Amino acid sequence: MSEAIPPAGHVSGHVLDLDALVHLIEGKSMYGREVVRQSSAYGVTLLIPPLAVQVLSLGPAAPRLERFLRMSVVVVGSLSPDDAAAAGPVATAIRANLHRHGSGSGDSPLPDVLVAAHAVVYATRRGWRILTTTPHLYDGLDVRLEILP
Repeated sequence: MSEAIPPAGHVSGHVLDLDALVHLIEGKSMYGREVVRQSSAYGVTLLIPPLAVQVLSLGPAAPRLERFLRMSVVVVGSLSPDDAAAAGPVATAIRANLHRHGSGSGDSPLPDVLVAAHAVVYATRRGWRILTTTPHLYDGLDVRLEILP
């Protein structure tokens, strides 16, 4: 994990999309577990779009999600009207990326698309990376990614 320790006086973090959140709460890789460990050790924020929490709280991952959300470095983002409006055009671009990459007609489940769009908004405004397992969602978008295995 690069840039794990923020410079003095700066807040640093990563924004998780839906797939990355699942990856981390299920401990799917050593790399993902190390991201969580280093974030905790160095106070690096893990920012989660609120819709991701809502989606995962409806399924079998809910207990693991609840434990993950109790970590001191995990923050659920707010959804301001500006954030919601800014995510609209980004969601359109993400759906187009899905279509280009052969995901049928680009009709991925809407929550996945919206979580990714909000991840872009949060990451762009903060200058942070998006943690993801699905980098093709972000093709052509001006964001930095950290790709989980």
